Amino acid sequence: MYRVHSMKQIKYLVVSIICYGVVVSSNAILYAQAEREIELTAQEILARVDRIMQYPDGILKGYIMHITPDGSSQKLQITGYIDTNHFLFDVSKPARGTMQKILYRIGGEDLWVYDMAAKALYHKMGVDKFDDILATNFFYTDLSNADLQSNYVATIDGSVIIKNNECFKLTLVPIDKTGIYGKLTLYVAKKTYIPLRIDYHDQDKVIFKTLSITKIAEKDGRSFPVRYDMLDIKKGTMTILEFNSIEDGVRVDAELFRPEKLGD
Repeated sequence: MYRVHSMKQIKYLVVSIICYGVVVSSNAILYAQAEREIELTAQEILARVDRIMQYPDGILKGYIMHITPDGSSQKLQITGYIDTNHFLFDVSKPARGTMQKILYRIGGEDLWVYDMAAKALYHKMGVDKFDDILATNFFYTDLSNADLQSNYVATIDGSVIIKNNECFKLTLVPIDKTGIYGKLTLYVAKKTYIPLRIDYHDQDKVIFKTLSITKIAEKDGRSFPVRYDMLDIKKGTMTILEFNSIEDGVRVDAELFRPEKLGD
């Protein structure tokens, strides 16, 4: 009887171990699936943000104002010629005319700058994309609208309230590690998927710039930003970029988007 009883115990123990292993494996699979779902959700949010951040086709007109801590400011005029994946910004000063032409091609991935004073054409690549635009808080890459979902790996870090809006808080880690941005923190309104704020961190993961989207417009049923406030936390300076005029239905000449034509 003792030996029979022992065999029953052994069988029970084996079955228990197998069942435990199945439960652990199931939990591991469910956890892995949950991780993948979170990553997919984060990338889906970025896809919606990318669509909202796209400039509308046509001609945009506005200004760039850079304000220093002592209250002094300089104001530049900006005109954008937008044709889906290609866009050219002409930055000028009333007394001096055009100062720079900034060309973005292939959805903002290919960047060219023609400087009128230097009479020189620059192909901005790598870390050069992080040069500032005429001593403002905006880097050339900041106006590129290059896809976030193609250039960053995103994770969701919970929810926060920004400007009375419940927002997703996302951490974006750049795929290309050679730039100045070590990571971005993106705050996206849950109802509209409008990005309300972006915090820019340096390579030490310290915030040094913050972009606030403070004004939104609509065209053809699509929302897009028209005012961007960029604060440099270290310098205490603010740069405002605002588009206050949109000419749609205008066919933009494709010749404008050829780098060799920027000096004409």
